[in-house]
Amino acid sequence: MELQLTDTQQGIIQLSGSIIDGTTVKINYNALPGAHPATMGYFVAIWQGSQIQALSEALNTQKIEVDNQAGTTNFTGLSIQTQDYIIGFGVNLDAGTTICSTLSVTKAAQPGDPLTPYLSTVTVSVDGIGSNSLIARYQTPLYNAPKTNANWIALFPGPFTANCFTGANVIASANATSDSNAGIISMNNIPNGLIRFQTYTIVYGMSLKSGSPNYNDIISYYTFTV
Repeated sequence: MELQLTDTQQGIIQLSGSIIDGTTVKINYNALPGAHPATMGYFVAIWQGSQIQALSEALNTQKIEVDNQAGTTNFTGLSIQTQDYIIGFGVNLDAGTTICSTLSVTKAAQPGDPLTPYLSTVTVSVDGIGSNSLIARYQTPLYNAPKTNANWIALFPGPFTANCFTGANVIASANATSDSNAGIISMNNIPNGLIRFQTYTIVYGMSLKSGSPNYNDIISYYTFTV
């Protein structure tokens, strides 16, 4: 089945940052349209070293306190010229395993330097579309174990809207079956199949709630027309 891409095909949580001085890092984030970061429990955390660890091991954790889609926050009191750090942006502080974007802060970083981001994505390729199935390809931070951390994909009709965060009109969902931080998730037996010339959106989420997808935790989407 042929896949046609829409004009606004992909959405990801953007994260960027820069070194202000030897002790301070500024972080910029831009969530998905319709997200309410404070209400949904978004947060940032920083660890010493180059790898994300358990949230309890973080040097500092900050809950996002405003519901604006985009914003900034800072980490201070660092020793940037003598230590490596890694910053994680997460979408559910209660779950603790929902870090979807990271920034690396190396000892070589200088004031004014931009930080290297690692962002999460989900996509669907032409050969991943069937009459009543699809294969989604995902990428998440290196520490993430999608199966263990109850990651999932879900399919919605039409383009991405804020209603996706409630699960309204969801067609189907499928759980991650691998702990590889990047790979594929297969969705089979899609009710009524994928209809020619119709537009759909696949989303990637990072936790379950009472055994079902927690739609507040959507971190990426991809819109396509079959």
